[in-house]
Amino acid sequence: MSVQVEKVFLVNMGHAFPPHVIPNAFFEELGIGSSAEWIRDRTGIESRCSVVDPATLRQLQTKQLSYLDVVRDSVRGMSLAAFAEAPWEMLVQRIGAALMPEVLICGTSVPDYDIPANASTIAARLQLSSFCFDANSACSSFLTNLLVAKGLLDSNAFSTAAIFTPERYSLRLDYTDRTSSFLFGDGSAAAYLARGADLTGFEIVDVCMKSDASGYESVQMPVGQYFGQNGAAVQKFAIRRTCESTEAILQRNGLTLSDVQYFVGHQANLRMLQSVCNRLGLTEAQHLYNVDEFGNQGAAGGPIVLSQNWHRFMDGDLVVITLVGSGLTWGSALLRFHT
Repeated sequence: MSVQVEKVFLVNMGHAFPPHVIPNAFFEELGIGSSAEWIRDRTGIESRCSVVDPATLRQLQTKQLSYLDVVRDSVRGMSLAAFAEAPWEMLVQRIGAALMPEVLICGTSVPDYDIPANASTIAARLQLSSFCFDANSACSSFLTNLLVAKGLLDSNAFSTAAIFTPERYSLRLDYTDRTSSFLFGDGSAAAYLARGADLTGFEIVDVCMKSDASGYESVQMPVGQYFGQNGAAVQKFAIRRTCESTEAILQRNGLTLSDVQYFVGHQANLRMLQSVCNRLGLTEAQHLYNVDEFGNQGAAGGPIVLSQNWHRFMDGDLVVITLVGSGLTWGSALLRFHT
């Protein structure tokens, strides 16, 4: 008699974007030297979304408001916990059952609190009695949290977990900076994981993560200050590490890119992703992305792409998701879909 082996599955996901669409033309109107055409040609980004309206973004540019003014104003802004609610509702609706994850992990670059864990504010909002903690590695946080959650479930300490990656970069951008302010948008994702022998969704076949702390200053958001990065150096780093990590996780699982149905990369900008695909030899049909419509959504970008395309995955499909983040941190996950 065969013994069924329990595995950890990414059972389903949900996603949401805030209501305010910010087109490239908005940055042209700011008069900082970034035309709509220049942004599109340079990055492939056409638009992005924000938790606040364009008028509030202009007040942030002129320093009439600080990001703390916005996050503390429940009318003007949107709390992290509130932003996590819609993805969770979508996820629960897709699964078709009430969920009570034993563990709840939050990864975000723009938290509401130093303490308590922002995961606790999400659990309180959603009325979940989960063990809560935060784990942040910026744009690679989803994979960091996937690795942590898989380890906890594999250890038999817990059997279910939820990962939230709500990101509101629009609140921490310097809108006088023509080189980076147009890159980012806001988005929020939720994922539900479970350990079992006969589950549906994505089996988490493998996750690998690496860091090079010597480059920690390349991408940073100091306390109370704006986002900043060495754009040219970071782009080269992201392309190189994305290619290396994608090839490495396939090699250690005895696979090649021809075995993979889909690839999801960090949604930094479309030109970066196109360069990665060209170097790896990935076809347009294999490449899933949303950065052209929603900009760089930080830790939310990769998981949102998975959630948006959930309907297209077929039994046996292999997906590689590779993300990079500040720290500097990068990694990949190999996922196999089961119906």
